[in-house]
Amino acid sequence: MVAAEYAGQAQTMNQVRRIFRLLAWWIGAGAVLLLGGCKDLFVPKQKVLVDSIAAPGIAKLSGQSYRLVARKSVVNSQAAQLPVIAACINSAFIQAGMFEAPPNVPSDIFIEVAYGMDTAGRMDPSTRESFLKLSARANHHRTIDSTQEEELWDVRVAIAGVAGRLESAMPLLSQVASLYAATDTRVEMTVEVLQNSPAVAAVRAGAIKILDEKNARGAPTAQPVGESK
Repeated sequence: MVAAEYAGQAQTMNQVRRIFRLLAWWIGAGAVLLLGGCKDLFVPKQKVLVDSIAAPGIAKLSGQSYRLVARKSVVNSQAAQLPVIAACINSAFIQAGMFEAPPNVPSDIFIEVAYGMDTAGRMDPSTRESFLKLSARANHHRTIDSTQEEELWDVRVAIAGVAGRLESAMPLLSQVASLYAATDTRVEMTVEVLQNSPAVAAVRAGAIKILDEKNARGAPTAQPVGESK
């Protein structure tokens, strides 16, 4: 049974690599269009909806430790996607100067993770919204498990028109979420990100490295994050 479980994890990892290779091609295709001083003019851009709020006077992200916790609804319905989603989020926040708390060590904050595809009332695939929502809570009591302490910040990012697997959008969504986390946009806004963005490519590469390291250690990939209460 253990062998079958590892075989399943290996298959999942191969699927993940294929997804990221396709995303790498998508990013690289845009890079081919770079032309001298007008390089950004001819590179396709992805529109990302961003809505973030933050408590007054909260600490900057850099230097803080965190622990990811998935919403119970996510764990129950989309657990298979968690390893890739967690790897992308971890990669993005590492670039933002944060670090994941080691096992059995209290984190400075907890970050609750929710994601999915919103298809309600949208028959046209080009309008189907894929989203990532992150909510941070304080951990003043220095617990290992998730808390219900005050919310520090909340950020939701979304793009429309993802025809394939949700994971393929996660490097982009995670990078933008980490950029706007702990800020207040006041209203939902639209930002444009170049398809060949080095920051998004770095998140993708970092996520692949995280997944490969977990696989090499034989670490379980089925539960990369905890579960919020």
